Amino acid sequence: MTTAVAENPKKTAIFTGGKQTKWAEERLEKLKSEDRQFIAALPDPAVVEAKRQPGLRLSQVVQTIFEGYAERPAIGHRANELVSDPATGRMSLRMLDRFETTSFGELWADVQATAAEWHHDTRASVRAGDFGAVLGFASAGYATMQLANIHLGVVNVPLQANAPTEQHVAIIAETEPRVLAASIELIDAAVDAILGGTVPPRLVVFDYEPRDDDQRERFEAARTRLEAANCPIVMDSLQDVIARGRTLPARPAHVSEDPDPLVWLFYTSGTTGTPKGAMYTEETVRNTFLYSAEKPAITLSFMPMSHAVGYGYLYLALANGGCSYCSPKSDLSTLFDDLALVRPTMSSLVPRVCEMLYQHYLGEVDRRIAAGAEEAEAQGAVKLDMRENLLGGRLLSVGCGSAVLAPEVHEFMLSMLGVHMAIGYSSTEMATATVTVDGKIQRPPVIDYRLEDVPELGYFTTDKPYPRGEFLVKIPKFMAGYYKRPDLTAEKFTEDGFYRSGDVMALIGPDELAYVDRTNNVQKLSQGEFVAIARLEALYTQSPAIRQIYVYGTSERAFLLAVVVPADDLLSDFEKGGEAAEQVKASIRRGLHQVAEEHGLASYEIPRDFLIEPEGFSPENGLLTGIGKFSRPNFKDRFGARLEARFAEIAQEQVDELRALRLGGADRPVIETVSRAVRATLGVAETDISPQARFTDLGGDSLSALSFSMLLEEIFGLEVPVGVIINPAGDLALVADFIEAARSGNKRPSFSTVHEPDSTVVHAKDLKLSKFIDPDLLAAAPSLPPPADTVQTVLMTGATGWLGRFQAMSWLERLAKTDGKLILVVRGANPEQARQRVEEVLDTDPELIDHFRKLADDHLEVLAGDLGRERLGLDEDTWNRLAGEVDLIVHPGAHVNHRLPYNQLFPSNVAGTAELIRLALTTRRKRFDYVSTMGVMLFGPADEESDIREIAPSAQLDDSYANGYNVSKWASEVLMREAFDLAGIPVGVFRPGMILAHSRYAGQLNVPDMFTRMLFSLAVTGIAPATFYAQDLSNGRPKARYEGFAVDFLADAITGISAALPEGFRSYNLANPDAGFVAFDDFVDWMIEAGCEIERIDDYDDWFRRFETALQGLPEDQRAQSLLQIIEPYRHPQHPGMGEGVVCRRFARDAEAAGYPVARLDAPLIHKYVADLKHVGLLK
Repeated sequence: MTTAVAENPKKTAIFTGGKQTKWAEERLEKLKSEDRQFIAALPDPAVVEAKRQPGLRLSQVVQTIFEGYAERPAIGHRANELVSDPATGRMSLRMLDRFETTSFGELWADVQATAAEWHHDTRASVRAGDFGAVLGFASAGYATMQLANIHLGVVNVPLQANAPTEQHVAIIAETEPRVLAASIELIDAAVDAILGGTVPPRLVVFDYEPRDDDQRERFEAARTRLEAANCPIVMDSLQDVIARGRTLPARPAHVSEDPDPLVWLFYTSGTTGTPKGAMYTEETVRNTFLYSAEKPAITLSFMPMSHAVGYGYLYLALANGGCSYCSPKSDLSTLFDDLALVRPTMSSLVPRVCEMLYQHYLGEVDRRIAAGAEEAEAQGAVKLDMRENLLGGRLLSVGCGSAVLAPEVHEFMLSMLGVHMAIGYSSTEMATATVTVDGKIQRPPVIDYRLEDVPELGYFTTDKPYPRGEFLVKIPKFMAGYYKRPDLTAEKFTEDGFYRSGDVMALIGPDELAYVDRTNNVQKLSQGEFVAIARLEALYTQSPAIRQIYVYGTSERAFLLAVVVPADDLLSDFEKGGEAAEQVKASIRRGLHQVAEEHGLASYEIPRDFLIEPEGFSPENGLLTGIGKFSRPNFKDRFGARLEARFAEIAQEQVDELRALRLGGADRPVIETVSRAVRATLGVAETDISPQARFTDLGGDSLSALSFSMLLEEIFGLEVPVGVIINPAGDLALVADFIEAARSGNKRPSFSTVHEPDSTVVHAKDLKLSKFIDPDLLAAAPSLPPPADTVQTVLMTGATGWLGRFQAMSWLERLAKTDGKLILVVRGANPEQARQRVEEVLDTDPELIDHFRKLADDHLEVLAGDLGRERLGLDEDTWNRLAGEVDLIVHPGAHVNHRLPYNQLFPSNVAGTAELIRLALTTRRKRFDYVSTMGVMLFGPADEESDIREIAPSAQLDDSYANGYNVSKWASEVLMREAFDLAGIPVGVFRPGMILAHSRYAGQLNVPDMFTRMLFSLAVTGIAPATFYAQDLSNGRPKARYEGFAVDFLADAITGISAALPEGFRSYNLANPDAGFVAFDDFVDWMIEAGCEIERIDDYDDWFRRFETALQGLPEDQRAQSLLQIIEPYRHPQHPGMGEGVVCRRFARDAEAAGYPVARLDAPLIHKYVADLKHVGLLK
């Protein structure tokens, strides 16, 4: 996927902002006419022309600029005055509220003097091709060092100010500089580096005022340390170097014989390890000085000079005859005052500064509201004041980049600035060329770009709705490679000249990209989940309780930890300790969960616990790089041991708590033990637990519910079904109530009371009604009044299920014609909530829900009940009423979970069926329709005539897909046979296969089923095998068949068959005896017809590998709806005869007699699937 354009090498390497707003245009005109400093800083056309003379080399261009603008101010610095401490008499510098400037001429004179002294120095002379390292912050002294290097042809090596000593030592050893220049503020760091490794011949100290006693003592202490170590280095102040240089012959500007020599080394931030030196050659740096700004370049230099952006904004101003004012404090503590004094015309505001401005805004708004202002009025006034006063009222060009900017901060900045703040994308390796602005590819400088698959993270250029992959770009001039690292250079560049950015992008429009992920910033957890660490950190900082957060995980653990810097208003409470500190932790924990809920994060993406760090992450403590990126190695160095210790503590705490629960949990109040067991299972905080909390809301799913269930069984010695734990209408109090009832003697039949407790095979002979139903009731059943010869009252379960909802609709339509009644038993806290749950599943199409409500007004009763409880959870009076009223029981209800074992599904799916049989044998005998599954055929060749107990006398228990569910359906069929043999009640057993979407009503598709998951997964990944039924197409496309019916056809056909009041025991295999050869290969054809862009992969195994990887890389909400969790059946090609040979003549005959002849699957149904996936928001 490539887009090519013509090369244009004249594009500037420095990004200076975006499009103009009306405010900016009007302000520009006003400044041009009224602001004398602004007018005086306009670029001089004569100097612009002079510096652009053909053939001038970098050093000559610089000299032309400085001589041309000699009278203009070049560098600004805060004015200072010497003051004496009245108590001690010590002298120190006091910073004043104004800036002073050094002119181009003055600065150039210092540069020439420095170059002359270095060249002529007999102790340690400096020559072209040598290296010169500089450690410090933007200042006139810093600029002097670097400009002197350019003048002599020396390679500049800016060092990161806040880097650890080991990093400085490594860089000095690699570059072997002849001169190491350091500011007085960083002199100790410079000496540490010198004494830790390679010793440069010279150390020059700048920004040094010897009359300041503290500075002088620091300077002398550094000299003493070097002398004490017998270090042969020559140490001077810059003042002394310049003084000597003024007495020496000036050196001409160096012109190298190499047409494009190395002139600058920018060492990258090292967020992934040891920094690497990006080599900038003369042409790249020369273009910075050749760039001509249209507006005056008045800048505030506060960015690290070790980064290309900091370098760029200083020299951009100088190259255009402007002035760069240098912020005096590296910690940005004076930034707001500096901005107001300087009134810059252009700036790069990194996210860290944007966040500072945003927090200032919030504080000012709150202050004004407290003083009586209206919120909207306060917001507008503060933004105006910030634009005009804090920022100086002439900031016309603003860019931002380097890290994630929170949406609310971005929105605030755009509304406050009055000028569009463009988000630029570049990198040190791209030689600062801005290749996208606001996501749009910039031509120039971009010649070509493409995305490449990142299969290990699940990103492919075939992804839908947008291609995704690593962003590769080609521009006229990159860095020249990594210094002395050809191996790393080769990794970053392709053979055809593209740079590998390491950023995963999505192509969301023509030449429009959106950042997705880093290729190397994803953590795989022990359970196989992939976690995008930087994305989580960006999301969690949106919480008002969290100022900063570092998320930590390893492949050895199934969960994450974090280090959190609390919001400022919480920090003081935390420092009080005790209960106040615990409340701070609770606030942060709530913040984490709130963000997770808002963004649909998975439970494993929420840190299980966290350390609270009062000190913010900053460049000063080494946790952030100079431009605000996380220095991850430093985080690991500082917090890794504590976090690993916390991992171990949590593991031990869980072990200890589990041990205590098993030993003494049964002796404590049940709700207390249930709460502690939840904490031990899910690892949630005590503050998150309450009797009203639901297991799923605490991060639990069906598998963790199974673990919880097994733990409760160990503690209390009784079975607590998963269905009770994850009941959508229940909470922890319901779980406790269930246990209390079971302990008081009200025990329900269970797997272990019906089968052998440790069985791996279960037998039909075990499933006797006497194990479920009172013997006296069973003895009286054969003599009860016979079933009614008409059906006026129908009791039905499963009305919120996929088939059940439409069986309910079909019965309502029939019963409305005879003034009958449908009674639904639905899980819910009360009948109103139960009715609401039924309406919710139907409320996707206005026509459908209106039709339901009209029928329900006169013909529907909804009862709140539960299949897993005695009498279905109904009171005795209601139970007895139903026993007398009901003519027909329709039972499609079940706990549908294809991952849970049989023993966990037994209470709802088997004991629940037995409870309905008890109702069918109470007061009078009743007709019974049971919805089973085609899955029972796995245990024997189930035709439509044979007794299930004979053709499948036993069932194997294993961990195969849906085994537990299929066995529970087999067991219920056995019970239905037992009931028929006992009392002769008419029974219809219906065995559906795949039940597909409704053919008419919008949005009615069974999102969790395998078929929908597969169609969605094919559509969202955009890849399918050439055929699902062979390894490849070498022998042509195989004929195959797929069994399935639209849900409305099945619901109507089953209801129609039952309404005919057949007698006896009837089994129906819901298949098509004449299905033809329609299968998944055809479904893909029809999806493509419906507009899905799907690429077919020739080799099945290749497709599956890409498919599985792509699904793993989906966002969590999409991944949860995909086939990923149940993908195993598709690991190999499918059998083309799937469903072939199923005996289904009885079903075809009786369905046609009822007016519903079976039909083949066709394209319109698949087209509707695509439309429904869009309707419910899964596809765009």
